[in-house]
Amino acid sequence: MTRTFLGIVPALFFAMALAGCGGAGGAGVVAVAGGGSGGGIGGTGLTSSGTIDGFGSVFVNGVEFETDGAEILLDGRNVSEEELALGMVVLVTGSVNQDGVTGTASRIVFDDEVQGPVVAIVRDADGDSMLVTVLDNKVIVERTGTVFKGVNFSGLALGDLIEVSGFTDLQGRLRATRVEKKDTFLAGISEIELKGIVTGLAGSEFLLRGYTVDYSGADLSEVPGGVLAEGIEVEVEGTLDPVSQRIVASRVEQESALESRFDEEDVDVQGVITGFAGAAQMRVNGVAVDARVASLSPSNLVLADGVIVEAEGVWENGILRARRIEARRGRVEIEARVASVDSAGRTITLQLPGGSISVQVDSRTMLDDDTDRSDRLTLADIRPGDFLDIEAIRLDQRLVATRIDRDDPDDDVLQGVLEAFTAGDRITLLGITYSTAGAEFRSLDERSLTPEEFYAALQLGALVKVRDEVPADGIAEKVEFEFEGALDGERDFDDDEFDGDDNDDGKVNKPDNEDEADEPENDDNEADEPDEHDDEVDEPEDEEDEVDDPESEEDEEDEPENEKP
Repeated sequence: MTRTFLGIVPALFFAMALAGCGGAGGAGVVAVAGGGSGGGIGGTGLTSSGTIDGFGSVFVNGVEFETDGAEILLDGRNVSEEELALGMVVLVTGSVNQDGVTGTASRIVFDDEVQGPVVAIVRDADGDSMLVTVLDNKVIVERTGTVFKGVNFSGLALGDLIEVSGFTDLQGRLRATRVEKKDTFLAGISEIELKGIVTGLAGSEFLLRGYTVDYSGADLSEVPGGVLAEGIEVEVEGTLDPVSQRIVASRVEQESALESRFDEEDVDVQGVITGFAGAAQMRVNGVAVDARVASLSPSNLVLADGVIVEAEGVWENGILRARRIEARRGRVEIEARVASVDSAGRTITLQLPGGSISVQVDSRTMLDDDTDRSDRLTLADIRPGDFLDIEAIRLDQRLVATRIDRDDPDDDVLQGVLEAFTAGDRITLLGITYSTAGAEFRSLDERSLTPEEFYAALQLGALVKVRDEVPADGIAEKVEFEFEGALDGERDFDDDEFDGDDNDDGKVNKPDNEDEADEPENDDNEADEPDEHDDEVDEPEDEEDEVDDPESEEDEEDEPENEKP
C-alpha cells in the first residue's frame, strides 16, 4: 500500500453471495420503481435522487427523465441540462409513466458532498482504489467505479482542488461516484465546501469536523431565522485562511434530511446499507427501510452493512416499505477489447485469448469514456476494437453491466467465480481458461503465495482475478483471490474491523524515518498549522489507535506521489 500525504499549507456492498443524507441531493437516492424491475406505475408522482447513469434525457435509477421545462439547480445556481454530469448524485422531483422506465422531471438538484484540497492519498496494492483525504473527509476513489473530470485516477495528486459526489458508508467514508478537479488549491483564494454538525458555537465562530469556522460575514439566509444552533447539520462555503487554517465562511446553509423530501408515494432509495439489524431494520443512505416482503435481485443478494443497493417501495410513516431491493454494484470484472456490439439487443461481446464473453447493457448501466473521445458515452459510440473496463452482476445466467469505462488499451483482466481448475496448471472462470505456469499468486491480504499454497487454498466458487499482460496470450502473469462481498477499497482501507491489525488504514501516519516519506518539505509553513490539522493527525479522535504500518514503509520510500501503481 502506497501512502502519500500533505499538510494544508499557505501556498495552496457490495455483499452478494457472489455477485447522511445530504441536503439538496447529497448522498441518497430516491427514485420511482422502474427500469424493467417489476411493473410500471401509472403517471405516479415521485421524488428521485441518485447517480446520473446516462443521458439521452437523464437516466437516474433506471428511469429516463425528460428534462424539458425542468428547473435544474447545481449548488443553488439555476443551470441548463448540459451542466449535469455523469456520476452526480442528484435529487429529482417529477412523475413516472406507466412503463416504469420513462418519466418527466420538474426539478433536478445537485449538491456535492465536499469540495476542497487533496491533503492525503493512500493507494491500495492492486492500483484499483485509493483513500483520499479532502479536508476531514475520507474518500474511497475507484479506478472503474468513480467518474473523473479534469483528472484521471492515476493523475489525482496532493494539492488538487476537487469536488466529490458519492455515498457515505458505515464508517463515515465517502465512496466517490464522481470526482471533478476544479484547479490547484490556493489557501485563502480557492472556494471550499464542507458539511457537518455545528459544535462549540460561541460568538461568531463554531467548530465543524475539527475546523474552526468564522461566520461573522457569512450569508445565513438558508438557516431558519438566520440563527445558528448547536447540533444542526450545515454546509459551509468559504475559504481556508492561509495562516490560522480557519474556514472563513461566505455562506452557511442548514442541511435537510433526505426523508424530508418524501411524500406518501412510491420511492426508490439507492445507497449504502448501514445499521443493518435484519430485513425489518436497516438504512439505505440514512433512510429507514423495511425489506421483510421485498424481492431480491439477484435472488442470492445478501443484505448487510456496506452493500450498495436500490430499495423500491412505498413511503409510509417515516419508513420505506420496500417491494424490491436490487444490487447496484457487481464483482465480475472484465477488461478487454470489444469484438462486437449488438445495439438492438443491447449487448457487448468482448474478446479474450480463450474465448469471448457477452455482457448486457440496461438502463442502470453507467457508461463513461476515460479516453475523452465522447463527453456523453452511449452504446452507439462503442466500436469493435475499443478497450473496455466493465463491472457486472450475474442475473439469470446473464452478465449485466453496472459500469462500463472506455479506456486506453492495457492488460486483459478477468475477475469472476472459479468454475474449474487443474492444480498447478490452469484455472477457468466465466468460461475462459488460463494457464498459470509462471504466474505470480496473491492471497486476499496481498501476501505472495507459492503455486502449491495457492492451489491448496483454491475451491470452486472462489472469486479470483487474473491479469494477462499485453500482448494477451491466455497465460496469466498474476492470479489473486478477491473478496466476494466487498468493492475495491472496502477492505483495503477498513479501520481494523477486517484487516487483522491495529492500524487505522484511513489515517495518514508519519513514518518512523521522516526522511523516507512523500511529505513535501514545507516545515516552515507547517509550523503555523494547528495541531488538529497536523499531517500525522487527520482524525484526532482516533489518535490513540494510530500506529505505523510496518508492511507499507518499504513501499513509501522514494515513491513518486503520482506514480501509477
